[in-house]
Amino acid sequence: MARIPMGNFGNVTPQVQPGRVLDNGAGQVAQAAVQLAQVGQQLSLKKHNEQLKIQEEKDQYQFNIEAAKYGSEYQDYLTETKQKLATGELDESLAKAYLRQRADEMNEAYSQRLPEHHREKFNYYSEKLFQESQANIKPLAYEVERRKINADFEQMSEATLKLENREHGYALFKDTLSRNPVLTPEQRVKAEEDWQQRRDLSDAKGVLNSLEEQADTEALQKLHKNVDTVFPHMKVETRDAYKANIESAISRINRGIEIKAKEQDKENAQLTKDFVANAFTGYPLSESLVNSTLEAVKGTKYEAEVREAVALNKDAQKFRDASPIEQERSIARLTTELENSPQDDATLLQKKLNVFKNIAATSKQRANDDPVASVQAQTGHKLYTVTPEQIGSGQIDFKQAQITTELLAEQKKANGDIGSLIQWNKSERTAFKDRYFSASPSKQKAMLTDLTKMAGSNKEAQKEYFSLIGGEKNAYDYMGIAKLNQLDVTLHGTNIRAAEVALEGKQILNQGQASVLGVEKEFHNAIQSEFGNATAIGTNEHRAYQNLAYSIYLGLAKRGENIIKRDEKGNPIINKEMAKQAFDIATGGTYKQKLGKNTNHIFMPYGFTQDSFEDHIQNHFRTQYRKETGHLPPSENLLKTHVVQPVPNANGWFMFIQPNGKVMKNPKTAKPYIMRIWK
Repeated sequence: MARIPMGNFGNVTPQVQPGRVLDNGAGQVAQAAVQLAQVGQQLSLKKHNEQLKIQEEKDQYQFNIEAAKYGSEYQDYLTETKQKLATGELDESLAKAYLRQRADEMNEAYSQRLPEHHREKFNYYSEKLFQESQANIKPLAYEVERRKINADFEQMSEATLKLENREHGYALFKDTLSRNPVLTPEQRVKAEEDWQQRRDLSDAKGVLNSLEEQADTEALQKLHKNVDTVFPHMKVETRDAYKANIESAISRINRGIEIKAKEQDKENAQLTKDFVANAFTGYPLSESLVNSTLEAVKGTKYEAEVREAVALNKDAQKFRDASPIEQERSIARLTTELENSPQDDATLLQKKLNVFKNIAATSKQRANDDPVASVQAQTGHKLYTVTPEQIGSGQIDFKQAQITTELLAEQKKANGDIGSLIQWNKSERTAFKDRYFSASPSKQKAMLTDLTKMAGSNKEAQKEYFSLIGGEKNAYDYMGIAKLNQLDVTLHGTNIRAAEVALEGKQILNQGQASVLGVEKEFHNAIQSEFGNATAIGTNEHRAYQNLAYSIYLGLAKRGENIIKRDEKGNPIINKEMAKQAFDIATGGTYKQKLGKNTNHIFMPYGFTQDSFEDHIQNHFRTQYRKETGHLPPSENLLKTHVVQPVPNANGWFMFIQPNGKVMKNPKTAKPYIMRIWK
């Protein structure tokens, strides 16, 4: 801003000098006032111009901002329009109209934000953008149309290539090609060449696949030779590759024929192997199986082997139907015959011998693993059987079950002691064992009762059943428990059954908890003196009584744990009184007969003590001897001179050995004098 010199104009109102009269300088004052007014006008105009300039800058700035926004938004609409044009949603005219509408709407909206004098300029700007965008619409619309036409043309080409009738397909393609408005002459020529080449290739693949499926190598060889004339439109490199494919197909066919022949031979070999295995079992072969097998191997190297197996099966059937003893005799005869046969004739005999031996082995195995089925097959009679689930229920026809046991025993004897007396097969035996070991002692007792009744008087059958539970070494343990159960032995002065106590002890043993109540070896030492010479150490009888007594001891100890004492380390100390009680329950107790310096031990029947056993013998001599012999009883006390011994295999019967070592005889019969001692 121009600086105004103050000069005398430091004060706007002139000041009157004191003591002076104003000079009449009116002209000068007027002139100064005019000059001052001019300066003010100049200053005001300059300020106005500056304000106009600033406003124009602001307006132009606003114009630029709105123009940029408009351009960006319009570009978005232009992009959107192009996309709709490319997708076919809009055609050229609709695209232009759409842009026109958007441009007008935007121009109207944006113009309102600008000063009046800038609107015309903005209208020019927006129209220019619109016109420039129109130049992009037309070529894009043309390109979209061209692509659509060519896409349709490509689809038509693909469709005509798939038509089975080549001439019809080509005619349709040719007609459509001539009507395509967007292809150049060069493109038309190339399109036709491509169609012919592709059709040749398509037809060639079909022919090749068809001939390979038919495995027609002769036709493939002819095709290989005449590819040029059959498919004239193929390119050279395509033709060479096609010929190579033909050669590969021929190789695959030949290889397939070879593989198929090997597979067929392998199938025939397996078929023959299976058939021979069936024939050699000795079971009858069905006529249909024989015929189908012979038909399958007819003319092959396996036919003779199959026919030989058919013939051998007849001998094998007769051999299988024979008893084990007869089978062993047949094997012995055949072995002798083989030893005396010439080498040339030995092959068939050896094969026959092997078949017979295998049948004999499987027959033995079956007799042991499934005796009922084996006996039924041999005799043709169905046997009554008890299922494992019935054991312990008491709901069994024991008379019929015992008959089955007797029949199994008879058949086992007839078969040369080959076979089992257990009525179940292997899986049924496993099922029974699972049930038994998961049962309570009282339930186990019921199961042992049923097993004992099933076996009847056959001790061997009883042993087999109990071996199933405890193994062969412990079978006698369970026979002892079964005997306690059968005799209904109870603990002295109680209703507690000894068999249940023994089974409780067995359960403790099976659970691995026995050492908590008493170490087995220490128990054996504690009761060994009770055995005396009643049975020798190491015998089945000694081991069975020893094991049974230990089981009973564990059962007693479990019931009265409070009376089990322990050493300083906490280990249980064997209670000798309880050990003696367990021994007496297991064995019936031993009668200790004093004979001079020696003591004879024998097992007493259940229910006797040392004194009651002696009383029974002495009373029998007093009251029964004369009736039995016709003579007066001996005057001396025989228990001081004669050794009391149990009669072998006669439970409850006893005899007397004289000092000379001979058995005391019945004067009446001259046979050993025996006495029944039983409660």
